[in-house]
Amino acid sequence: MSPRHGSGPDGIWRLGPVRLLMVVGVGYLTIVLTLAAVKLDLDAGQSAAGGSPGTGGVTDQGSSGVEERDASSAPVITPTPAVGPGEMRVGSVENRSATPPAPRPPAAQRPTTPGTPPLVTSYEAESATNGLAGTTIYACSGCSGVKKVGRIGRGMGTLQFNGVVARTGGSATVTIAYVNGGSPRVGQISVNGGAPITLTFPGTGGWSSIGAIVVTVNLRPGPNTLKMFNPYAAAPDFDKITVSVR
Repeated sequence: MSPRHGSGPDGIWRLGPVRLLMVVGVGYLTIVLTLAAVKLDLDAGQSAAGGSPGTGGVTDQGSSGVEERDASSAPVITPTPAVGPGEMRVGSVENRSATPPAPRPPAAQRPTTPGTPPLVTSYEAESATNGLAGTTIYACSGCSGVKKVGRIGRGMGTLQFNGVVARTGGSATVTIAYVNGGSPRVGQISVNGGAPITLTFPGTGGWSSIGAIVVTVNLRPGPNTLKMFNPYAAAPDFDKITVSVR
């Protein structure tokens, strides 16, 4: 008996080209349909889970089309609103100056007006404009003008400086230059006939050696008088006074 058509080692080639194409086509179609069904199953599973594969978060797309993701997977990108004509976006290039502003010049310093300097005037004790009743003028090598006024105190004379000028009333500093070759002596000073100020004048080491005492007094505007005296004992000799007033 002869073999059946299509059987045997070479039987598959005896099917003929048409039948062979039909067999191959049916197999290919079966594979395509199977893959399509698997893809549909996968898409349906993803839709039911509400997320995309591998992200684990919810995807939300706004009207601008910019995707916002969960903070655990990626930084959030906020949609940028559109800018209308004539508008400026804060911090954008549109409202930045092309060149940095010029530095402001330092504020002008107002010139300070110094206060009126004090007026310093010296008044010699032996001046003829002074009151010298009962006193004696002595030569003094260490004194200004090489002279001094002595014999001031109890039973003797009184020295009064006249015409001590102050531009305005108020406090004045008076430096009294004196001579005392002995032990400390006491003298008093009275301004414009007011209450006396008692001062102690230490020894200067000789009757031509000068010492100084500074005292603060109140003067009135214009001329003033300063009287040196001691109703109880001898006062020192006096060279001059220097008055600093404003």
